[in-house]
Amino acid sequence: MPISEEAMVPGSTHVVTWEANPRDPNGVKSNTTSGGKTTKIMLIVPGYSGRMPRIGETWVCQLERVKGKAKTKGAYLMRPIQPQIRHKIEGVWIEPSKADLITCVLQDPRRNLMLHGDQGVGKTTLSREIGRSLGWKYEKVSGGLIKKAVNMLGRYVPKSEGNSLNFQWADSKLVEVLRKAAADPHHTYLVMIDEFTRIDEDARDALLDVIEGKTRFLRLVTGEEIPVGKNVKFMGAGNVGDGFTTRREDAAQSDRWEIIKITVMPPEEELAHCIRLYPACPKNLMKTAISALGKVRAARKDASQQISKTVSTRRAEAIAMYLTNGIALEVALEAAVANQFCGSVDDTNSESHKVLNILKDEVARNK
Repeated sequence: MPISEEAMVPGSTHVVTWEANPRDPNGVKSNTTSGGKTTKIMLIVPGYSGRMPRIGETWVCQLERVKGKAKTKGAYLMRPIQPQIRHKIEGVWIEPSKADLITCVLQDPRRNLMLHGDQGVGKTTLSREIGRSLGWKYEKVSGGLIKKAVNMLGRYVPKSEGNSLNFQWADSKLVEVLRKAAADPHHTYLVMIDEFTRIDEDARDALLDVIEGKTRFLRLVTGEEIPVGKNVKFMGAGNVGDGFTTRREDAAQSDRWEIIKITVMPPEEELAHCIRLYPACPKNLMKTAISALGKVRAARKDASQQISKTVSTRRAEAIAMYLTNGIALEVALEAAVANQFCGSVDDTNSESHKVLNILKDEVARNK
């Protein structure tokens, strides 16, 4: 459906999907916006110096000016504003509306992004894809490595020199990344602090000044100050649970993050994902397995069931692996899922036994 000419006025914004430009091997063109087809071709405005859209990418763009007065001749000259993050990523699924929210947060220098969800829903994979989509350099820092405030900086390590033992300074992973970004100011660095839930509260408080302080720097115990440049953008990833400070009503912490909650992919997406990984997997059995996983995930949200954790997509992938190799469905479910929970499946009081019963009941229901 064609987009109205009244909508294509200078200053208006449009979501544009870019394609190859036969007349310019290094450029792109388009006639497609989220509102419909355009009568004139859309081109990048001359003089644009930001990251150039790639073929197949979808960007929010602003129409800067119209070239030519004829209805079908000339061009709409567009200025790219920001790329749209895809909601279908290999191994991860994200709702389109949440992908838009993530894009908005990361493009605003005053905001910090926290991906929040159960283990195994793809937070780390998603953050890596976000960095790639935005054309930024992606660096991951494990929260487990900066559990204590002092560990954010580094430490003195022993060094043998002849018959004497001396100590030399060794940067933490975070400091290494900040040094790299400071030496490369023309690129934006997306620093993802993984497993944010594992960082002690005093370390999180110390980290706040680094993430959003007016004068951002880390002061090492050596006296050196490591700058945190404007080309550094932080995001975090945290698991669901009481260990996440923002879940414990710490207003000072939660107010400094824009929290986007990531959930496991829908059953049909998870099934398709597993079949892509293991094409020989019996689809009907895998469909039953995913239905059984859904029952365990639902039980996790039921306080009366008292199940300690959810089931990640990695467990679904493991089931597909077993089924592909001819393992019986009930055996695959026990090995890939029930064994991940506490206790023995033979102990009627254990969580593992409870989960196995949920799985078996759903398999029996689908026979």
